[in-house]
Amino acid sequence: MRYLYQQLLAFWLIIILTIILIGVSFTNINKRTLINQNYNQIWGYLRSVGNILSKPETNDFDNSYNYSHPEEHLINSLHYAETILADQSINFVFVDSQGTVIYPDYISTVSKSILDSSDRQQIKEGFPINKTIKRDLDGKPKQTSYVLAKVDLSENVEGVLIASKSAKDLEYSEKLISDNLLKGFIISSLFGGAISFALAAGQVKKINDLKRAVNQIANGNYEIEIEEKNNKDEFNELAHDFNKMTVALQVNEKEIIRQEELRKQFMANTSHEMRTPLTTIKGLLEGFEYGAIPESQKGKAVSLMQNETDRLIRLVKQNLDYENIRSHQITLSETHFDAAEAIKNIVAQLSKKAASMNDQVILLNKGPVEVFADRDRFIQIMVNIIQNAIQFTEDGEIKVDIKETDSDVIISVEDDGIGMTEEEQKNIWDRYYKADPSRKNTKIGESGLGLSIVKELVRLHNGSIEVVSQKNEGTTFVVRFPKEV
Repeated sequence: MRYLYQQLLAFWLIIILTIILIGVSFTNINKRTLINQNYNQIWGYLRSVGNILSKPETNDFDNSYNYSHPEEHLINSLHYAETILADQSINFVFVDSQGTVIYPDYISTVSKSILDSSDRQQIKEGFPINKTIKRDLDGKPKQTSYVLAKVDLSENVEGVLIASKSAKDLEYSEKLISDNLLKGFIISSLFGGAISFALAAGQVKKINDLKRAVNQIANGNYEIEIEEKNNKDEFNELAHDFNKMTVALQVNEKEIIRQEELRKQFMANTSHEMRTPLTTIKGLLEGFEYGAIPESQKGKAVSLMQNETDRLIRLVKQNLDYENIRSHQITLSETHFDAAEAIKNIVAQLSKKAASMNDQVILLNKGPVEVFADRDRFIQIMVNIIQNAIQFTEDGEIKVDIKETDSDVIISVEDDGIGMTEEEQKNIWDRYYKADPSRKNTKIGESGLGLSIVKELVRLHNGSIEVVSQKNEGTTFVVRFPKEV
């Protein structure tokens, strides 16, 4: 069954069930009210007549008569009462203690459904009885209400006085209520069905909107968005979460595309970086093979092949380092050592590379500053950062400074090179990214992995690294190493 019909049926059944329960409850309450009113009316007449029969001296209407027997007084009094209450359809029956019907004379016996032995016992104990049955005094099928009570005519004469009244008014009231209830049921069912359909259709529309949006997502359209309403129901919350998901998918798709571009760039750069030294090595080897290299140039050729081999080894090592770091396959051996001394050695090692770019590397603080880190990885971090500064600076200065606070050792590397845009600053930590791809043929070379490795190594030290740069004005890297806790 489709969801629309399920919801429509559910709403409609709830409405119909509610109407039925209210109607049945109202009918029962109204019926009990009418029956009680009928009993109270009959009981009022019976009590008045019973007083007249029990205390004839209080009876004004027949005090002029002298009755030789109480039964004469009973018959005349009940006949007179029935005459007075003819408009109310009240009838009386008196049955003595022997079960004989004294009044009226046209009834010989009273049906057990009206008066049985258990009723007699209860009445004898002084408890009146109310009942409504579907038979009148003559035994005809007619709903009638009865009130039965004990009456003492004299010391020797007592019995049960029965007052009856037709319950046709009750039947009419019940029929009227039932008819009105049926009409209300039909009208409510129609309105309930319309309301149910509107509610169900509204929910199904929201589901269909979501279904269409999901199909769009499946077809690769992440720009789809579901309209969000002001109400705070579950469907609106689902729409809000769905829109958040599409935004995340858009971001992920852009990131995947960007990473793929970086990968292609890296493959192109790596192929070039590897092809150049391999071509050089192969050419020199062929020169040796065919004796094309003069004896005086052989030493220089061997040195060149060694440099190109080291370049290939460095490229492979950087890739292995990055993968090992990302897969948590390296372990830090942290110790205390002088960071200024270590950086002083790095500056000396990179002096030739700096000179090749007409740069000058200056260490501002040469005093001892103790740092807690893995010495080899610390040197790897600083070499990458300083070498990066040298590569992107020509005819300039690279200033290295070391400071310490109560909690950190802070190392800054500032250059006045080409600088970076905000977009480049966001991307420099990504694998394969090269801020200036045109510089792949520099004397130093660049694989696009150095800063990615730096960031991961700093993270392993529970430190942080930040970059501040402006295009054509220079760049500053700030690395923080926490002191040992």
